[in-house]
Amino acid sequence: MRKDGHLTGFYLETLLMITVFIGIILILTQVFGLGKVQSGRASRLTGAVTLAENAAEAVSASHNVEELAALLNENGNASPMTDTAGVTAFYDTDMNPDPAGPLRLDVTWLPKHTERGVLVSSVILVRDGPADEPVYRLDTAVFLPEVKP
Repeated sequence: MRKDGHLTGFYLETLLMITVFIGIILILTQVFGLGKVQSGRASRLTGAVTLAENAAEAVSASHNVEELAALLNENGNASPMTDTAGVTAFYDTDMNPDPAGPLRLDVTWLPKHTERGVLVSSVILVRDGPADEPVYRLDTAVFLPEVKP
């Protein structure tokens, strides 16, 4: 009789430990799944920031929209905007130029003429896929002094 009581206690303890381990495994699975989602979002944002910074460098190196389009165009991935002055370029998920890529970079070119030159303001938007909401937005400006002959 006493031996059966010990055996029943052993089975109950084993069942309790298995239940605890299953609960821990379920919680850790959710934590790691959420970590993977957050990592993907962070990677996407990092890529978007890099694209925007590269576009800002192109804006500062350009004197007009045509030069900006030439600097951003690689493998036919960039084209002039139709509704405003600026350039739209497409990239793949690895940030390589790709005319059919899911990442869209919109760079506007808004010149304001002054007595001493032109102040060009640019809004750089990086979008992922067909979403209207940008992943990243960067506002920048560059002053281009008037060149006198």
